[in-house]
Amino acid sequence: MPTHATQDLSTLTPLLQNISASVFPPLASLAQDVHAHPELSKNEFHAHDTVVSHFNDKNNNQNHWHVTPAAFNEPTAWKLEFTHRPKDYQGDLPAIGFLAEYDALIGIGHACGHNLILLNGLAAADMARQAVIQLDIPARLVVVGTPDEEGTGGKYRLREAGAFKSCDVWMMAHPLTESVVAPLGGRRNGMVRAGGGKHEEAVRRAYAVMDAVVDVAERGLPGTASSAVPVLDVGTAASNIVATKVGVGVDGALRDIKETDEGFAKNTWDLSTNANGVDITFEGSGGHSSAGGKSALSLSIALFRSLSISHPNAGFYIPSNTSITQLDVEINIRSRYTKDMPALQSTISSTLSASQNIPPDSITWDLQYPAVEITPILPDLLTETMAKPEYGSQDDWKIVNTAPAATDASFVQQAVIDEETLELVSAEKVMFHPMFNICEPGRSCPSNHQPGFHEVAGSEFAYAQTEKMARGLAEIAVRLLRDEEGLMGRVREIIR
Repeated sequence: MPTHATQDLSTLTPLLQNISASVFPPLASLAQDVHAHPELSKNEFHAHDTVVSHFNDKNNNQNHWHVTPAAFNEPTAWKLEFTHRPKDYQGDLPAIGFLAEYDALIGIGHACGHNLILLNGLAAADMARQAVIQLDIPARLVVVGTPDEEGTGGKYRLREAGAFKSCDVWMMAHPLTESVVAPLGGRRNGMVRAGGGKHEEAVRRAYAVMDAVVDVAERGLPGTASSAVPVLDVGTAASNIVATKVGVGVDGALRDIKETDEGFAKNTWDLSTNANGVDITFEGSGGHSSAGGKSALSLSIALFRSLSISHPNAGFYIPSNTSITQLDVEINIRSRYTKDMPALQSTISSTLSASQNIPPDSITWDLQYPAVEITPILPDLLTETMAKPEYGSQDDWKIVNTAPAATDASFVQQAVIDEETLELVSAEKVMFHPMFNICEPGRSCPSNHQPGFHEVAGSEFAYAQTEKMARGLAEIAVRLLRDEEGLMGRVREIIR
């Protein structure tokens, strides 16, 4: 079967530059529209309709992509598929898949930059499509729009529906404040309901639960680079958002509140007195719950701990709503390797059982996210590609073994590692998930899931960086498709 491995690709890099000049601008406008209309997980109807409408328009599509709206029994998922078969080419077409995300975060919009993940997936695929046509390379290209990454793991449901069967190799790229190829850790969220007959009882109970989680995390958790971060869910915070502004009240018996920990230098607080007591508003770091750090919420927990010792009868309340008698505490647990997650979950459950009398079976745990492991060959291809002058001579790309976050793209890969060496042994699919810098040089940028990242994700620099990233992935895809038995074959060796 012909592989087209002898196809001359010496002009591929400038060819993709020329292709991008026409392909990228309209897709960037589409992504800007999505950025301006952020939608939460499972409710991305505007994003879905915008993509489907764009590719159903013959002026944009020219009948190249087959468009499937509401794909795989997901109302806001979609699928694009394209094939190119050169004359006299026999056999199955080599295939590459691209993933697109487009859900936003509650209260802070596209503060994880999913508008750019959407743009990257669409642009990389469409650039690769035009390149394989001009170079006459056999190819099947697939793009799957994947809703609900931030919520309940949309890619898990898509995998169960067979969304990823058509390709052995899948690609996507995630905006970040640096350019790095890294693994992504295991993740799970547990929910504890803290209730009481009175508001003050529920607040004390919720803070006692959070304090217990912080305490065991400070003492040490099982596994590699494990973390456990509690988040008080009060409407604008959830397991994937640590609030940057937290209010807590202390009853009227206490009027002199002082700083409790010098480590909270990046946080500020404001005190005011009223008939209930002292209202304290903490403002500072927050963002993704994978970074437990000295957040505004953790400062409020430190205050609770300090006053519970010095004033055990102190009462606590939520200034914004003193009628709540049920509060939810979400506990976000993460570890570098999937194998360590059961022990980590057990540690949290047993801690809360012993210190807070919370039965382990009363903690509601959501879907277990496995870790994403780095695929061989592709990281080196990427760093070599991005170092070219046509991509801005990016020499700051790193390949590391630390996990900055977690993702439901792990359900696509389904990695298996050696229990002793921790090396990748096999995978269900090849999943390539680089993260690219959208922080303009000389600018101090907030991290993902902090409110300011929404603005960064909508900046001209971020779109320019996404264009280079998409072009780089398109170049790698074309090289794989052109050499199915050679380069593509080596990349696919890990597939079981």
